[in-house]
Amino acid sequence: MMWKFMLCLLSMVTIVQGKERITLVDQGKTDYVIQADANDPVLQKAAAVINTFTKESTGVDFAIQAKGEVTHAIILEKSSITNMFPEDSYSIQAVGKNIYIEGSGKGVLFAAYRYVRDIIGGRKWYVGKENTSVPKLTFLTVDSDLKIYSKPNFEFREVYFPVELDQEYMDWYGLHNLEERWGDWGHTFSKILPPSVYFKEHPEYYSLYDGKRQPIQLCLSNEDVFNLTVAYFKRRISENPTATYWSIAANDDIGSCTCDRCQAIDKREGGAQGSLIHFVNRVAAQFPDKKFTTLAYLESANAPTHLKVADNVSVILSNIDAFRKNDIGSEPSAATFRRQLGAWKAKAKHVFVWDYLTQFTNYLAPFPIQGTMQESLQYLKTQGVEGVFLQGGGATYSDMAELNAYILANLAWDTTLSEEQLTNEFIEGYYGKAGPFIKAYLAERRNHLPGPSSALSIYGNPIDNRHDFLSPEAMDKYSTLLEKAEIASEGNPLVESRVRRIGLGLDYTYLQQARFYGPHQHGIFEQEGERWVVRQKVSRKVTQFVEDAKKLDVIELAEAGASPDSYAKEWSEIFKAGVRANKASEANIKLRYPFDPSFPANGLKTLTDSVPGYMDYSYNWLLWNGEPMDITFDFEQERRIDTITLNFLKDARHWIFPPKEIRISVSKNGKDFQDVFLSKLESVEEDYTLDKIPYQVLLNDSVKVIRVYAAPLAKLPEWRYHPKRKPLIACDEIWLN
Repeated sequence: MMWKFMLCLLSMVTIVQGKERITLVDQGKTDYVIQADANDPVLQKAAAVINTFTKESTGVDFAIQAKGEVTHAIILEKSSITNMFPEDSYSIQAVGKNIYIEGSGKGVLFAAYRYVRDIIGGRKWYVGKENTSVPKLTFLTVDSDLKIYSKPNFEFREVYFPVELDQEYMDWYGLHNLEERWGDWGHTFSKILPPSVYFKEHPEYYSLYDGKRQPIQLCLSNEDVFNLTVAYFKRRISENPTATYWSIAANDDIGSCTCDRCQAIDKREGGAQGSLIHFVNRVAAQFPDKKFTTLAYLESANAPTHLKVADNVSVILSNIDAFRKNDIGSEPSAATFRRQLGAWKAKAKHVFVWDYLTQFTNYLAPFPIQGTMQESLQYLKTQGVEGVFLQGGGATYSDMAELNAYILANLAWDTTLSEEQLTNEFIEGYYGKAGPFIKAYLAERRNHLPGPSSALSIYGNPIDNRHDFLSPEAMDKYSTLLEKAEIASEGNPLVESRVRRIGLGLDYTYLQQARFYGPHQHGIFEQEGERWVVRQKVSRKVTQFVEDAKKLDVIELAEAGASPDSYAKEWSEIFKAGVRANKASEANIKLRYPFDPSFPANGLKTLTDSVPGYMDYSYNWLLWNGEPMDITFDFEQERRIDTITLNFLKDARHWIFPPKEIRISVSKNGKDFQDVFLSKLESVEEDYTLDKIPYQVLLNDSVKVIRVYAAPLAKLPEWRYHPKRKPLIACDEIWLN
């Protein structure tokens, strides 16, 4: 089972010969009471948990009393936080006929759920009462020499999946959440000194960046900024005195200050982490009895060269750049993270890790991390990490969220537990007769992953893996296994819905890949005579997917992405647009400047394959990074062209802008060219709206050669400046009709 000290006897039927037992419940009767301080809410809640589940299992509940001399009692006691009882730890032991449950913090409550798991045999698989199982027992006994001591492996444990919506689940596995622990969490500079309040009158409070003061980050060497920050936390701490942590961290962007005083610190310390840690240490020193956190992220990811982090400050390091095929301790792409972690441990007494365990660009896409979670958490524990923020899809469903949350919740408390055993227990208990097929499905996904150099990116796309573990052939195998699971679950609506939730991921993958294939095999459209029509399979799958997604707790399909309803609207527009023939596919195409190989889409055919781009630049678009798009279409002889149409993407968050200049010219002989279209962009206003910008030329002429030239912005606009990025342009199709 799942704990170091096991209580394996659940009824009188299983008594080991010669083993003395304490009988708590005997055929609907009990001599036991629960003794708990009536004025302590944690003890009272723990007593209620023990009573509720004992009654559900045996039909018997215990009387609850505050105190008194008893010889048949479950006695709940609160302990001070000490080395013996670090926060949230607990003990359960038999002394004579009494059972003593003692713990610090919420430890007694966590011990109460341990009682439910190990003595009663209850399990909570996922959110909601319907996902909790409690066996019906006639007898309830424990060993007379019962003695358990348990403490968590990590001081902070958050499993950021939909299980956070169920407080019972959180208490069942001894988990935390941000709202419970932090007075201010995460990126806080703009909370501490809101630019809307201070920037106009005091630009000097903000970072000198790209040659001028900008409200991106704070100037951490400014004494007024320090004084205002101290005043801010004095006020906030008085408003919320029970909060454990307070965050002082840069905004979620680059832009650290380059003024002389900030730079003097940063040059000495190797980067922006220098002025950040110097500032955080100063503020923390004003509140020596409080705990602060800061983020080692983006510009501050590396540890300072010389500075030590104050003892009342915890550094939260992110592994956002790591792929997830392997555990974090062995994954090649996590080498930088491992180096950074070691360096921070040398400079800070307290280090937490922000870990990522889903594909944020496509929550439902199969993301086979199973088999890596235990080793990842064991690695973090051996490196001295004290807290883990294990980020899944948050409130929305993501691939295998129930299983992943169950494994992570157990391992966050005790990394020595077996991930394989936890997986088997969950699959058998949650999927019942469908379990063997779900287990086979998970194994097939791992078996089809590509070689060790290939990524499993948290910012990937199911289209990226269309040649390996999400190929049509692999998808067929997965579908067959889930069909068998559906058949095995027939007659059990609850299990049927659980299996269907897994199937949503395959349907989503199929639909996303169909967008890529367009009018080709595995795509959206097929030809009937002279007409292109929507494949019935695609149309049915969209309807069923959207309907089921809304039933099965899918809120968003990506981080800050489409809801099921807006996804349905996208598909409606795709179906309505249909297929546009493109004479460009008949021409010889020459490319002067290469497109960005990071996003190859369908190669050069992307511009002529009659498949439009949608709002995701990672597929069906070709990108040019700081260079022009300069393309020539050369027909063997003159062709009648009525219109030239093309789209460019506007996605400022990813540094993709409409072209500074578009020039289209044509030639009848391949030598003499005439401009037929010229567009120049005068300025780029601050705008983060995601959009497609269309351009069209009415030509109505016969030509041999068409040249399309589009130049990117000469430099990034000030409001989206980045020292290491260039302006991108993205084009999805050049239609010649």
